Amino acid sequence: MKDRSNLIGRLIRRFRLQKGLSQMGLAELIGVSYQQVQKYESGKSSISIERLIDIAEALDMPVSKFFPSEKELLSEEESPYGELTGEEKRLLELFRKIEDRNTRKAVFRILEEIALHQK
Repeated sequence: MKDRSNLIGRLIRRFRLQKGLSQMGLAELIGVSYQQVQKYESGKSSISIERLIDIAEALDMPVSKFFPSEKELLSEEESPYGELTGEEKRLLELFRKIEDRNTRKAVFRILEEIALHQK
């Protein structure tokens, strides 16, 4: 049962992030505290089917999405950032080709600096 709570919690988090919602935003939509959403997502608190329906409605998706088939469970997890662009895929492909660990770290630091200091 705990495994099911953890799975549902991870799915709640994934779908919430895909919709661009914060824990507070989801909490407001379903009428609970953001701490309760944290407990649902971490699997520390079990969730009633009624509350799961509320969450599904808030996320504008069928409740069945929280009960994936075995095939879906084995498939790769979707990115909370949505579909990668061709440019993003190419960047990842090139980054993965860098074998030297220090070079990879240097490239990462350069990208971080550029991204954090844009105007």
